[in-house]
Order: sequence, then C-alpha cells, then structure tokens
Amino acid sequence: MGRINIFLLLAAVMIICCGCAGTSGDEEVVKELSEYQMTQLNVAEVYGIGKTQDGYVCIGENSDGEAVKLTFTSPNGEVQEEKLDSAFVMSVDEKISAAYVDGDGSIYIALSSVLGDGDMESRIAVITGNGEVRQLSDEFEGNVTAIRVLADGSGYISGCPGGDIRCFSMDGEERFVIKNMNYTDICVASDRIMVLTERSLLSYDISDGSETENITAFDKSMADDLDETFNEKGMDAVSCRNIMKYDEDSDSLYLMLSTGLYEYKLKDRLGIRLATFRDSDIEYDYVVEGGDTFVAIAGGKSGRKYVVVYSYDSGYASAEDKEEMGDNEVTLYSLYYAESYETLISWYEEYHSDMTVKYTWGIDDDNGISESDAIRALNTQLLAGEGPDVIIMDGLNVGSYEDTGVLLELSQVYDDILEENSDCLENVLNTYRKEDGSIYAIPSMETFTAIIGPEKEVKNMMDVQSLAAYISSQDRPKYGNDLSFYNWECYFDILYSGYASEIVDSNGNYDEEMLRKFLEDLKLLYDTEMERTTQDQIDEWSATWGTYSDQIKKAINSEYMSPLFNSAWSGRKTAFVNMKTMGESWRFYSIKEDYEVGTGESGENTDYAYEIWGNGGGKVFVPNTVVAINSRSKSLDQAISFMKDLFSTDVQKIYYGVECGNPVNMEGVREWNREAQSMGTPGGKITLGGNDYMDWSYWRKDEYLEDYIDKLRELDTPSNTDARVRSVIRDNVGDYLENGDSLDSTVNSIDKLLGVYLSE
Repeated sequence: MGRINIFLLLAAVMIICCGCAGTSGDEEVVKELSEYQMTQLNVAEVYGIGKTQDGYVCIGENSDGEAVKLTFTSPNGEVQEEKLDSAFVMSVDEKISAAYVDGDGSIYIALSSVLGDGDMESRIAVITGNGEVRQLSDEFEGNVTAIRVLADGSGYISGCPGGDIRCFSMDGEERFVIKNMNYTDICVASDRIMVLTERSLLSYDISDGSETENITAFDKSMADDLDETFNEKGMDAVSCRNIMKYDEDSDSLYLMLSTGLYEYKLKDRLGIRLATFRDSDIEYDYVVEGGDTFVAIAGGKSGRKYVVVYSYDSGYASAEDKEEMGDNEVTLYSLYYAESYETLISWYEEYHSDMTVKYTWGIDDDNGISESDAIRALNTQLLAGEGPDVIIMDGLNVGSYEDTGVLLELSQVYDDILEENSDCLENVLNTYRKEDGSIYAIPSMETFTAIIGPEKEVKNMMDVQSLAAYISSQDRPKYGNDLSFYNWECYFDILYSGYASEIVDSNGNYDEEMLRKFLEDLKLLYDTEMERTTQDQIDEWSATWGTYSDQIKKAINSEYMSPLFNSAWSGRKTAFVNMKTMGESWRFYSIKEDYEVGTGESGENTDYAYEIWGNGGGKVFVPNTVVAINSRSKSLDQAISFMKDLFSTDVQKIYYGVECGNPVNMEGVREWNREAQSMGTPGGKITLGGNDYMDWSYWRKDEYLEDYIDKLRELDTPSNTDARVRSVIRDNVGDYLENGDSLDSTVNSIDKLLGVYLSE
C-alpha cells in the first residue's frame, strides 16, 4: 500500500447544526488542510505537547521506560531528549498518566499508582520553567488522564474518564467537583470548562462548576465521529490522548476526532472539517498555531510516534519530500480483502522507508466478485507473466500452482528464514513441502481450534461425539447457551478445518465418506446445542453482536469464552474456540488467572486448560498468511526481501488484527511480551455478573507464555484451505441443518458440484 506523504483532500465541509434548541447553522465550504509527516520521536508513550519559548516540548516515556522531555524548535528540527529526574519527581510506584505543557515552560504532570485492591489514585505536580518541582495536590481517587490550566493561571482542572472532573487552586484547594463524567476530553475556554462526551458538548462555569449549556444537535457525520472517538479513545491505553483545544483569538474549539480535525465556532455554532486523517493514525496531542496550522503528535499502528503538521502552507512540503520509490515497490495480493493486511503493511512501511507495498485483493464486501471469478482473474495474470509480486495463498489451492511455473521455488528462501530466525515452527513452515523437497509456499501464521475448560474434563473431549455427550450431561447455563454459538455458520466454521484435508486433500483427492461423516458430526453438535437454546437467547446475541458476517470481523472468538470469567454467574465452564490470533490466548490466560478488580486472583480457574482440537486425529492447524512469490515478478529481489521480512521477529511480534493468525516465529511471541511488560500492564476489564475482571493484552506470567508456545509446537496436521471446496460445502448445508433436507440429498448435491470443480 503506497504511502502518500503529501496529499491535498478537497471535500465538502461537514456542517454541524448545534444548539440547545436544535437550530441549524449556515453552510461553509473550505479547502482542507494538507498533511505533512515530519520528525520521528523516540517515545513509546505520549503524555502531552505544548509550545514554549524554547520551542515545542513533548512529555513522554522512551522505550526504556524512562520519563523524558523532548524539545525541538521546528516540526522537522533536531530533537533534544532530556530525562526527567524520576526519583525527584515521582516515587517508584508512580507513573505519569497525563501532562500539560504551559506556554511559560511549566510542565504539569499527573502521577498515578495502583493500590493493593486494584484501584488507582493520582496526584498532581508541576515542574516549573526553572526546574523546581512542587506538589499541587494530595492523592485522590482515580487515574487522571487530562490536566488543563485555567486561563488566569489561578488553578487547574484534572479529569478521570468515567470518574470526576476536579478544579483546584494552585495552593491545592479543591474548588469543585463535577461528578461521574464519562467524557471524551476536557478543555478550558476562557471562563468555561468545555466537556466533550459521546454525543454532546457541555459547558460549565469556571467559578463554581455549574452547567451552563448542553449542545447535542450535531449533524450525522460529526455525531458519528464523536461516537467513534469516544469508543476509540483508549486505543493506545498507555498514552494520553488530548482531543479538544480552545483558541482565544478565534473563539473556536478544535477537535481531533477519529477521522479528522474540526473547527467548532462557539459564537456561530458552526462546525467545519479542516483535515482528514489517515486510517492508521492515532492523534495524541497537538498545538494550535492559528486556524491554518496545527502541529500534532501522531502514531501509526506500529506504535511509532512522529510529528505531523496540518497546514495550508506548502512550505512544509519541502521538509518531508522523499524520493520516489521506483523499483523498491512490491505488490501484495490476497484472495480476500483483510484489514489486518492493511495494518501489517502500514507498520512495515513505517520501519522500511525504502520499500513501498501496494495491496490488492480479489474479493471484498462490496465488489460482488465470486471466488471462481477472482481466482480465474489471478491465474490469467500469472500465466501471462504479470500479476502481483507476492501472493498470500490463503483460500487458494497451493498444489494446483506448484507445477505450472508461476510460483518461485522457495527452498533458499526457507533456509534464509531459518538462518535468520532460529526458533520457528518448522512443522508449519513445511506445510507445503513436496516429496522431492521443493516448496512453493510457506505459511507465516497459523490458526487452530481449542476446547477449553477444567483440564480433567477437556482432555477427554477428542471428537464431536464426546463433546456433544458432555454438553448433554451438564445443566443448562444460566447465561446464554453452552458454547455461545447461535448461527449454523458458526458450527460449520469451528468444525470444518478438522475434516477439510480428509474430504479433499491437497492433491485434489475426494473422500465422499469423510464428507458424510463431517455432515453427520456437524448436525449432531448443532442439534445438541439448539435443543438447549431459546429464541430469546438468539435474539439477544444478535442484538449485541449483529449478523454472523458482522461478528466474524470482530474479535468474536474471545467472546465465546468470556462467560468462563464468572462461572458461578453464567453456569459455563467450557468453550470451543478458534484460536485465530494471540488475542484469544490472552483471553484464555486472563480467565485462568481470574483476576477480579479490587480483589486479585481468585484461584478458582487454575485448573483450566485448552486442548488442540484434532477431530480425534493429529493436532490440526490452518495455515494462515501463506506466502508465495510470482516467479516472473519484475521486482523479484524486493519480493524475496519482503517475504523474508514477514518471518522476522520485528514483524512477527505485532498483533495485526483478527485475520492474520498466530506467529510462527517464537522469538516474535517473546518479544511482544517483553515490549508489553516494558509499557506496564496493558489490557482492559470485562464486566460479568456485576464483577469486573482484568483482560490482559499479554501473557502475565512466564509459565503462560511458555505454555502458549508449547501448544503451538504441538501443531502437526495441516488443514486444506481451498476456498472453493469450502464454499461448495458451506453453501449447501443450511437446509440440511435447519430445514430437514436429508443427508443423502445434501451429499449428492455437494458431490456433483465438487466433481465439476475438481475436474477443471
């Protein structure tokens, strides 16, 4: 996906209709600001940025976990790093959670710590321009994520999302508290405190905290952006994200929402979109240089932070111009569009500025192209000596390409991968190794299915019959059904990989009896569960998660096991889950640890385990992000280099999203955990039955990390990923499962269709 470093977006302006009475504002059309990417900042976390007499000042934390002050005189200038005297500023148990840089050079910081019961408390301190450190408040409850100084300098406000907004004098006197504000951001606008929430803009009197105005009438576009920003504010949980600023000269609020920068004119009640952001960026904080220039700190999905300027001034372009990539460009293709691949490419390009990766695909939700047509189009290109440089073979029949000459033989690439990355899952890497030793495609990820629950119970569930018998022997859950499966497609998707290679193997050999067995087992599990499921449960699940096609685009697999956090409330103690990424593993080990907020580990789930599902056979895995190279690529060296990079620790250590899979490079897994631990304790919480449980985004204990790696090493039996075989079967089982069609008629229908495909 080629990076466009300089772009000018011309768009119709969003008109925001605001006011308590819901009156409409006038329309205004403006040219959008251009975006210029500037200096990279060596910070892992961002707490705030401001402009002082010394230039721009950013407060953050570097990759070594040290609190730092970064100073640069221009957006593209040299960055000076100064370590804050941690021992002088904060105790060993404290961490900076927010910062405000004042124009006089003073730095206001919030210092937060976790108490023994899991609750958080904060205090406020200031580092003056001459280096003096003063404590401004005693400890109070909550995790402060916003500090703003009052316009007259007599005090400041602090805010905790979901908690309280407090106003203090500089002497530490608490002037007032605005209670229970689940806000997006706060700022000071002259004699008012402005509070941005999910769907409103609230105004409070600075003297006593009384509410003076509630603006709720926004046009749909901005309302949706406000909602999205509210829900995504915690995307980078370890950084502070400041969204709203006030500019006294224009009497305007500026809002860095999820998709763009807006100006909101308080006097005219008029909203204007000034800039549109790249999808992959998170905007952390910014400086208003006037209505035509904004200097921000942004970050891509890789975690790298950099300075970005939004301006009409084209002079910034010369500072960020880069040479055209020319031959250092490769095209990456996948049969199905995957947002995770967009994320991977964005991250890759940020760390490989000499390479541009253009992403293309065959099928997405909107183009209406069938699998057959997409595959035919790809094959036509490859046979003509054209097409993409690198191909993700997921859904394609690798065997059908091996002897055509269109794919590069990868034995040397394989050797290079192992030489550079010694701790890889060789069983997975060798999935497509032929008897003669040649190899034309190598998986860089993999997924697998697991049965989860008390170890002594799940170790005996080796096939559908034993699973169905176990379910039938249990009391019905108090919450939902036994597996949280409510669509027949879910049952198909969880079971199919265990049978796929035996129904049609990689050489195109078809076994009708195995198809019949799969359909019988599928119906057994489906009927067993549906007999224990009510329509109300189905409706409730659909209302929460949408259609099944909506669900599979989310991290839905983790939700199938969430009721196990509170088994006493849910009545659930088992789950059947597609372990698609590292994320499902984190959820499992969070359940095993069973850390309740305010209480700590309960010890109730220590006997929980997960067993790889193999349908009574081997330890089945689905090869994922399977990489091959067009043998007639015009950028062959670049394609090989890019492919090898996909197996490196630097690439494998990143979680890209729900489609990619689990890493094959175990050092990448360990490196993820090292970096996560260096940032603190990343994660969130899940509420079930009135109790809050920690849901960690890493492996909290070394034993959990190594257990996950050991599980991956067990994988030994690849599934067939041929998308057309899967679709032929999946498209013809609905009536068999739900409407009473016979097994024989269903098998006959599928037989005929598979016969046509396999004879092509």
